[in-house]
Amino acid sequence: MRRPRSVLGVGPPGVATDKELLMDIPSFLRPLALAAGPITVVAMGLVFAAAATAGPDIESSPLAVASSALLLAALLGIGAAAFSVLARAREVGRGAAAPALAVIGSVLVAGGAWAALFVLPSLAAEAPDVLESGALGSVMVGYVASYAVFAFGWVATGVASIRARMVPTWLGVLVVVGGAASMVPAPEALRLLVVGIAATLVARGLTAPVPGRTRATVSA
Repeated sequence: MRRPRSVLGVGPPGVATDKELLMDIPSFLRPLALAAGPITVVAMGLVFAAAATAGPDIESSPLAVASSALLLAALLGIGAAAFSVLARAREVGRGAAAPALAVIGSVLVAGGAWAALFVLPSLAAEAPDVLESGALGSVMVGYVASYAVFAFGWVATGVASIRARMVPTWLGVLVVVGGAASMVPAPEALRLLVVGIAATLVARGLTAPVPGRTRATVSA
């Protein structure tokens, strides 16, 4: 007797196929992706509050630090939404290069947000001369490059989503605008606002649970 195997490809009625199982992953990420937009809005509000109350010490104010922490969470949600698009593109047999690039860009920018939140403050406190000397110029280059990958990935994802009819045209355009806006010189929360909202709307449509889907194994 052969041991039970997971159902892949075409299976009997009521049993998940490989494409359906693929959608379980973005469904698992759904709460994080849905939170990306609201979190970005709150982070932007904290930035404005910090600017109004902290004066010249805005970067070290608790409100600004809280905003940075929320942006890190929002970027994880944006990356989760990109993964949802990637999964759907594979499900419908479309090219996955654009959403894959959006996933990579989201991870890179999230890494920069992590460094800004945890590494740079400690470096500023312990070795301020290093920051003031300009010796970390390559870090800024990497930061800009990360955002370039992020922006291009999301712009391409918006275009690809429209062409594949995975999202309504207006939402695809919003994704394109959000990706482009992420390169505009502005506070990070403001740059990520449009793409964060767009990512949440995309995830809401692509990762909606399908009733009756189950996992199963069969004996061959």
